[in-house]
Amino acid sequence: MADNLQIFKAYCEGGLNTNRDLLSQGERQPGSATRMVNYEPSITGGYRRISGYANNYPNLPGTGPTLGVCVAGGIHEGILAAREPTTGDEYLHWWEEATSTWNAVDVSTATVPLTFTGIQRIRSVRYNWSGARVLFVDGVNPAATYDGTTYTQITDTNAPTSPRLAEVFKRHVFLVNSGSDGYNLYFSAPSDETSFSPANGAGVINVGFNIVAIKTFRDSLFIFGRNHIRKLTGNNIADFVVEEVTNDLGCMATDSVVEMGGDLVFLGPDGLRPISATDKIGDVNLETLSKDIQSYFIDLVYNANVEDIVSVIIRGKSQFRYVFPDVESQGVLAGLRMNSNGNMSYEFGQLLGLGATCADSGYVGNVEYVIHGDEDGKVHRQDVGTSFDGEDIFSLYQTPFYHMGDPELRKNFLKLSTYLRAEGDCSIVTGIVYDYESVDTLNPANYDITLTGAASYYNEALYDSTAIFDGNPAPVSKLNIAGSGTSISIKYVTNDTNASHSIQGLVLLFSINDRR
Repeated sequence: MADNLQIFKAYCEGGLNTNRDLLSQGERQPGSATRMVNYEPSITGGYRRISGYANNYPNLPGTGPTLGVCVAGGIHEGILAAREPTTGDEYLHWWEEATSTWNAVDVSTATVPLTFTGIQRIRSVRYNWSGARVLFVDGVNPAATYDGTTYTQITDTNAPTSPRLAEVFKRHVFLVNSGSDGYNLYFSAPSDETSFSPANGAGVINVGFNIVAIKTFRDSLFIFGRNHIRKLTGNNIADFVVEEVTNDLGCMATDSVVEMGGDLVFLGPDGLRPISATDKIGDVNLETLSKDIQSYFIDLVYNANVEDIVSVIIRGKSQFRYVFPDVESQGVLAGLRMNSNGNMSYEFGQLLGLGATCADSGYVGNVEYVIHGDEDGKVHRQDVGTSFDGEDIFSLYQTPFYHMGDPELRKNFLKLSTYLRAEGDCSIVTGIVYDYESVDTLNPANYDITLTGAASYYNEALYDSTAIFDGNPAPVSKLNIAGSGTSISIKYVTNDTNASHSIQGLVLLFSINDRR
C-alpha cells in the first residue's frame, strides 16, 4: 500500500570505518563506508573518486628507482629529482619545461667522492635564510645543499659523515647520522649550514635513543624514537633544552611524519597519533586519530615494511597520503573535513594502484605540485587527469548495512536515488547487497548509473581547480531496484579512465514486509 512506503536517507560523511559493529554503523554512521578504495573526502561534499597521475616528465637519466623528488619553488623551475647515475656522479637533476628535459646538477664541487651503493631514499629539506636552498641527505654520502647554482657538501670535521635525517630549526641545520651513531643529534652553527664547529655555536646532543625521525613543529624540534618522543626548545646552543614528551610511545616509520591541520601526525604502533597543543601550557595531545580503521594500521605495522612508507601532503585538499613502492600494495588516504555537526575530523580511505619510492609536494608560484617517483625511474605528477598513467582507476565505495531501525523486519526495496556531482561523462556500476551478504539471500543483478553531458573543468591547473562551468546536469540518479531483505548495502564501483565523480548522499524507498 502507498501509505506503507517509507524513505531512508544518508549523507556521505565519516569515511572508511572498519572497527564498528554491523548493527550500529548502519544506524549511527549511515554515511560512512565499510569499504572505500580510491575515494577521497570531497571539498564539495560526499566522496570523490580521486584524480589520476601522469608521467609528465620523461624518465630520469640513470638506473634503478627514483631515489628522491623535491618541489622547490625558487630553484630553477621548482622540480628536482634524483636517481643513481649509469656512469659518473651526476645523480641530481632539475626539470626544464621549455625543452622538456632533465638537466644534471653540476656536482663536481663535491669534495668527498660520491657513492651510490646502499642508498634507499634521498630526503630533502627546503629552507630560505638568504635565498632558496635545498638540503639533501641519503645515509651514505655527506649532506649537501643546492641553491640553483652551487652544490655544496657539508664536510666539516665535526659534522656527521653519512647523515640519513635532516631538518632546519631556528636557523640551524640538524642532522642524524646513519649506523651506530643514530642517537646523536648534530646541529650547525647559526645561519651557517656548513659549519659544525663548537667555536661557532654548533654542537651535538645525545638524546638517549636511536632517532627514527625529526620534525620542526611550531617552536619545537620533535625527536622521535621507536618508544620515545622528545622535543628540543630554545634558540641556540646557549639555551637549547631537550624535554621529555613520552617514554611509552614512538614513531614506527621515518617518513610517516607530516604536518596537517595544525597537528604533527605520525604512525605509532597502534595507528596515527597527533602532536598538538592542549589547554595545559607546554603539554601535548597524543590521542589516536585513526580509531575508525585501527585494525588496518595494526596490520600495517606488524605485517608490512613500514620503513617503505612514502608520505605526501595535498595542501589544497587538507589531505595526506601514505603509499608504498609496490603498486599492488594498499596505501591510505586521510583528509580533514568539517562534518554536518560543524566539527573538523579526519576521514580515511584506502589507495590502490599508486606505487611510489619517494614523493613531495609544494607550491611553484601559486600552483601546488604533488609529485612522486617510482621503481622504474619515472617522475609522475599526482592529482591530475583521469587515469593512473594511462591505466584504469579502480574505485569502490560500499555503504554500511541499513536495517531501518529493525534488523529482524523484512523490507521490500523499490527505488534508490543517488545524489552525485559529475565532472564529465562517467559510468558507475551499482550493486545491491541484502542481509549482510548472506549466501542464502538472492541479490539482484548490478545496475548502471550513466552520466553524460556533465560539466567540465576549465583550465584546471592554472585557473581554479574547484570551479566547474556549465553546471551539474544530473545531480540525482534514480534507479528502480528489486529484492527484499532485513538489511541492505549499496556498492558503487568503477574501473575506467572516465571523469571523476562525487557520491554525496542516497535515498532509499522501501515498504515494510513481514517478520520471519
